[in-house]
Amino acid sequence: MKSTEDILEINKKQKEFYNSDAKGKTNFASTLWSNFRNGALSDFRKKFDIKDRVYDQHKIWLGDMSDKKILDLGCLRGNALSLYMAENAKEYIGIDLSDVAIASLQKNIEKHHYKNAQAIAVDFFSPDFDHTDFDIVYAYGVLHHFENFDLLVSRLQEKLKPNGIIIAYDPLETSFPIKVLRAMYRPFQSDKDWEWPFTKSVLNKINNNFKIEEIRGVLGKSKYGVLLNLLPLNDAYKSRVIAKMVEKDWHITRLKDIYSCMHTTMLLRKI
Repeated sequence: MKSTEDILEINKKQKEFYNSDAKGKTNFASTLWSNFRNGALSDFRKKFDIKDRVYDQHKIWLGDMSDKKILDLGCLRGNALSLYMAENAKEYIGIDLSDVAIASLQKNIEKHHYKNAQAIAVDFFSPDFDHTDFDIVYAYGVLHHFENFDLLVSRLQEKLKPNGIIIAYDPLETSFPIKVLRAMYRPFQSDKDWEWPFTKSVLNKINNNFKIEEIRGVLGKSKYGVLLNLLPLNDAYKSRVIAKMVEKDWHITRLKDIYSCMHTTMLLRKI
């Protein structure tokens, strides 16, 4: 299991990766997966309003931010809600390992004159990041980047105010077909050193260390709708069947029911 020092070293490699030309760093397998994710899978998510639904839910969970201090963790150049949070929060701090990406976000913050917002290039685990007392940690596609989840939990607890919340969105490795696909892909994965999709064990650690106030599933049974959508069947029929699958995934209420999904988004509260 990686120590804090190990994580800091891995994050140096991660910084180099995201500061460089990503296409130059990816191999054939990574490029193939990226093309599918940004192609057919992305089109599917847009068609059935999966991606926007996640962001809309996050806005609900964020609520009124006028008295909130927010950490936008691992935000790169800014995610879909970074500027929204920067505009509306009492205090907004966006951090990422990549100084190139953060410079872009800071430029946007200054362009919009968001006086209570700043973007900082810093490692979340570095002693240089000494900000604390966050009401909200927003982590879109970030928490699964840490192999040692116990250390991550400890750091999050340290940075959050009492009763503070985390809004997270991450991939899962909890269903058999996804485990098989990821096992086949991992030896060729360019960013495997910092990609650790949530396992059942990690989900249990989350459940033991935070109160899971709400949980949503993404691409559970509906992942098979990607294939169904490609079949030469009646469009109205396909849309109706797939929409039901999407709704069933989204309205999951029990942790164990999330295991069939490819992704999950959760509202967590410090206890």
